[in-house]
Amino acid sequence: MKHGLLAYALALLACIPDSSRRGPAARDQERPPLDLGGEAPWPAAYATDPLWQRAASGSDFDRARLARREGAASLLTALAIGGSLGRAALRALPYAGERREVLGQLCELVPGTATPTASLLVESIYDVVANGPVSEESVDQGADAACASRLRQVSESDQASPEDRDRAQSAIARLSAR
Repeated sequence: MKHGLLAYALALLACIPDSSRRGPAARDQERPPLDLGGEAPWPAAYATDPLWQRAASGSDFDRARLARREGAASLLTALAIGGSLGRAALRALPYAGERREVLGQLCELVPGTATPTASLLVESIYDVVANGPVSEESVDQGADAACASRLRQVSESDQASPEDRDRAQSAIARLSAR
């Protein structure tokens, strides 16, 4: 009976893709880096939504309305699609009430992205950290520490623009003060 159960478990394990057995870190390495520079067609749910369209055109008021309606988690979902939809979601994110809850996930996107996308991410991270209420406390100190570590890499990188290095250093200081 033991051998039959062991054989069954091994057969099941063989059906699981290698990336699943290696865990989430391996799956993340297989995912292509986020690209906010390209122009991909928007999925229908976003393309037909007037608020998404107005927020993408650059109105801070509409970005705030979008952030309130969608919430930070939904904005991160749209961000992952990339292109102009991702840029619209990223620019709305600092207005989301629960923006601090997704800060760690946002910071995880920085390593491995090309300069234009990394610059947009660092700007958004700074806005999320700097433009919140003064009394806003850390939701997850571990995520904040990891975020500060990633931002430190940006602040010390010769590839980053002076503006990005400054934003990264300012965000680190604000994260450390919490």
